[in-house]
Amino acid sequence: MPARVLLLQIRDADDPMRPQELECFRRRMPRASVEARSLLFGRVPPEDLDPFDAVMVGGAGRYSCVANQEEWYLAACRTMEALLERGTPLFASCWGIQALGGVLGARVVHDPENREIGTFPIHLTGEGMDDPLFAGMPRSFPAQVGHQDRLDRVPPGAVLLAYSDRAPVQCFRMAGLPVYATQFHPEMNRAENLERLHVYRHKYTFDEATFQAMVDSFQESPHTEPLMQRFLHLYCA
Repeated sequence: MPARVLLLQIRDADDPMRPQELECFRRRMPRASVEARSLLFGRVPPEDLDPFDAVMVGGAGRYSCVANQEEWYLAACRTMEALLERGTPLFASCWGIQALGGVLGARVVHDPENREIGTFPIHLTGEGMDDPLFAGMPRSFPAQVGHQDRLDRVPPGAVLLAYSDRAPVQCFRMAGLPVYATQFHPEMNRAENLERLHVYRHKYTFDEATFQAMVDSFQESPHTEPLMQRFLHLYCA
């Protein structure tokens, strides 16, 4: 029976990247059944998590974790706390690593000078090289990234698995729990990340030459695309 996965989203109802994100997760986990719910439009009580073998948390169109005290965000943090308490297999990417890291005691900072938009090299730590999720991968590999906020440090109780030149925390796992988080997007390939860049073009102040140079710099990221299916194999088999 295929694993049943819940994707928790943080995107407005009219955001075209909301269905695109769901399709990206489905493409990276072709042997799983993936459903989506929004953290913006109502609380997700713990009992709603019972039918699922794993939970994923994605990115955010326009919502930040920095100094966020909105009720939906506080409720989303409580949902993640419930997932940790229950030991549910959890994989959080981009906005997800920031929210999860904040729940665990790290700080989320706005850092536009070190933003990463496009394809960037990610470097594994020694612990990352030994981690089963990254088995057989090179120490450095390209990944799809898109963020202006980041964690300032790995949270207490977590193991740092990867970093980049601009972000000190690109991946961590929780010691003793089936919980991973990445700042990069293992659910996206080059074409999908480019689609997202064009849809969110209005959010950036790049001139046309800078924007085109950014587009031209996007690369394929074959090493990261199997990670989510591998996560399910490791923790939901």
